Amino acid sequence: MIGIGKAVFVSYASEDGPAVRQIVEELRAVGIEVWFDQNELRGGDAWDQKIRRQIQECALFLPVISAHTQARSEGYFRLEWKLAVDRSHLMADDQPFIVPVVIDDTPQTGARVPEKFQAVQWTRIRADAPAAFAARIQSLLHEGPLPLPPSMRPAASKPPAAAVAPDSESLSGRAWALIAGGCLVVVGLGFAVHSSINRGRAPVETTVFKSPSATAPTLSEAKKLTAKADELMQKFDSGADDLAAAEGYLKRALELDPYDAEIWATSSLLNFSFRSRGFDPRPERYAAARSHAERALKLSPDSIEGLFALARWQRDNEEPAVAEATFQRVLARDPNHAGALASLGYLYDRLDRVDEALAMYERAAQTPDRAALARYTQFLLHFRRGHFAEADKAIRASIAVQPSANSQGGLAMLLLTWQGDPERAATAIASGPAATRSEHRIVWLTTYLHLVRRKPDEALRALNRLSDEFIHDNWFVGPKDYFVGLANAQANRMEAARVAWEAALAQTRARLSAKPTDRDLHLMLGELLALLGHREEALREVRLTDELKRWPPPWTSSSVRILARLGLAEDAVPLLRGIRAEMRDGYGWPLTAALLRLDPVWDKIRDHPKFQELLQETDSPATVQRAATP
Repeated sequence: MIGIGKAVFVSYASEDGPAVRQIVEELRAVGIEVWFDQNELRGGDAWDQKIRRQIQECALFLPVISAHTQARSEGYFRLEWKLAVDRSHLMADDQPFIVPVVIDDTPQTGARVPEKFQAVQWTRIRADAPAAFAARIQSLLHEGPLPLPPSMRPAASKPPAAAVAPDSESLSGRAWALIAGGCLVVVGLGFAVHSSINRGRAPVETTVFKSPSATAPTLSEAKKLTAKADELMQKFDSGADDLAAAEGYLKRALELDPYDAEIWATSSLLNFSFRSRGFDPRPERYAAARSHAERALKLSPDSIEGLFALARWQRDNEEPAVAEATFQRVLARDPNHAGALASLGYLYDRLDRVDEALAMYERAAQTPDRAALARYTQFLLHFRRGHFAEADKAIRASIAVQPSANSQGGLAMLLLTWQGDPERAATAIASGPAATRSEHRIVWLTTYLHLVRRKPDEALRALNRLSDEFIHDNWFVGPKDYFVGLANAQANRMEAARVAWEAALAQTRARLSAKPTDRDLHLMLGELLALLGHREEALREVRLTDELKRWPPPWTSSSVRILARLGLAEDAVPLLRGIRAEMRDGYGWPLTAALLRLDPVWDKIRDHPKFQELLQETDSPATVQRAATP
C-alpha cells in the first residue's frame, strides 16, 4: 500500500517510456514505491487531478531529462515540472526534493528545463550500475544521511570487513521509502549515478561500524529500536508499511550493535513475514531469514528467539520433522511461546493433523495479543477444508478481538463461497477499518466482489485506491491491469480492456524474464493470452503450467482458468470436477457450487451442458450448513 508521502512518482516524455520503465523496475526491485503512469490513454480530468495530487504529496521529484525532452517544446511533462517547481518554493533550501536525472548525453548547459533545475545537482545514470542509483534514492528518502552503497564508497573510507554488520544490505530499501514520510516523483530517468544527488549538501559520508569496545551509541538504543520494530511486526493488522518501517528500525539497530543476537533473530522473523504475508515474494527474503537466524544462534546459542526464527524458516524449507523438532525445543524452554504454538499449529495443519493443529491454535489464543491471529488461523484451517460453520465462528471471533484486512477479507470470502451472497460479502469487506482500504488484499477482493456482482465501474473505483501496478497477496498475484481489463470488458469497453490486458501481459512477461519457471506468472500469462484471443499461445501455457505443478492445485492456481477463458468446456469441466473432489484435503480456496454459479471466470463455458450438469452436483454435507445471520 502507498500512503501519502510514501511513493516515487515518475514523470517523463512519452518517447522515453521504455528506458524509464527499466529504471522504475530497478527501483521497485529494491522495494521503492513508484508513482508511474504507464498509459497515456487514461486521460481526462480525474487523471489530471490524480497527477497533481501525487506531485503535491511526494517527497522527491525526479525529472527525466533526455534528447526527447530537449526536442519537445510542449508536453504534459512540462506541466509536471512546473507543478514541482511551484511546490519547491514552499520548502527550505536544504530540503532535497527536485533530483534531475539524465538518461543520455544531454548537457546541463543550455538544457530546456526550468531555472530551478539548474540550481540543483544533476544525476547521470548509466546502464551498468542501477543498484547504486536505487541506493542513493533510498538514502535521500531516509531520515538523515545513510552510508553510501559499496559501489559509490571512496576506497579509503570502507570499514573493515569484520566490523560491518553482515547481511545488513540485504534488508530491503523499501523501508527507507516508507519511513521517510515522503514520496518520490521521477520525471526523466536513465541508468547509474555519476554524481551526488544531494541538493546543496556535501556528499553523504560513509558510516563506519565500530566494535563494542569503541565509542558508539549504547546498546539500550539498539534495543529500543528493536522493540519498536517488534511492536510493528506483532500487530495483527500490520501492513506492508508497518513491516517496511520495522525494517528501517532494525537496520539502524544493527548499525548500532551488530553483535546482538536478538536483533538478528527479529530481523530473521521480519524477512520471513515479508515473504509469508505476500508483501515481498522474492526468494532473497527466505535466504535472509535463514542467515539472520543462524547468525543469532551463532552469537547466542541459547537464544530462544533465534531458535524460533530458525524453526520458522525450517517450517517452509525443510522436512516437517526437522521444523517440528525445533519448535518443540522452543516450547520445552517456554511452554507458552505463542509464536511457536501458532507456527506448530500451522505445520500440523499442513500435515493434516487437524486435532493437534487446533489444540495448538487454542493454546496460542490464550495469549491476548495473539488471540486475533490464532482465531484467524483456525478460520483458515476450517475454510480450506469446507468446514464452513466452524470457519464462520472462528473468523467472527477473530474480528471481535481485532478487525484487520485479513479477517474482513476472510469473512467476505466465506460469505461468497459458502452462502453465495456477494452483497453481504461486499458489505463485510467494506465494514473493515478505514486504514485497510488501500491494502492489496482489500482492494483486489473488493474488485473481485464487484465483478461477481456485475458492477464493473465500482470495480474500477476500487482499483483506483491502489497505486501499485502489481498485486502481491497470498490469495492473488498479478498485475492490476488484469482486473482493469476484466472490468472494462464487463462494461463492454473492449478496446480499453485490450489496452489494459496488453499492459498486464507486458508486465507479466517482464517478470517471467527474471523468474522463467514461476508457475503463477505462467498461469497469469496464459489467462491474459486467452483473454486477448491468442488461443495457441494460451494452450502452450496450459501445457507448461501442468508440467510445472508439484501438487494438485486449487482452482485459483489451476490451468482450468485458462481453459475456461478459451471456452473449452469439454476440457475444463473434468478438471473442475476433480478440484471439487479434492476440496476436503484442505488446500486453497474451496470451489463450491456458489462460486461456479457466480464467478465470471466461467462465463464462456456457463451454458455448456456439462457445466450445467456440474452446477447440479451438490456440495459435501460439511459445506451446506448455513451460519446465523449476524
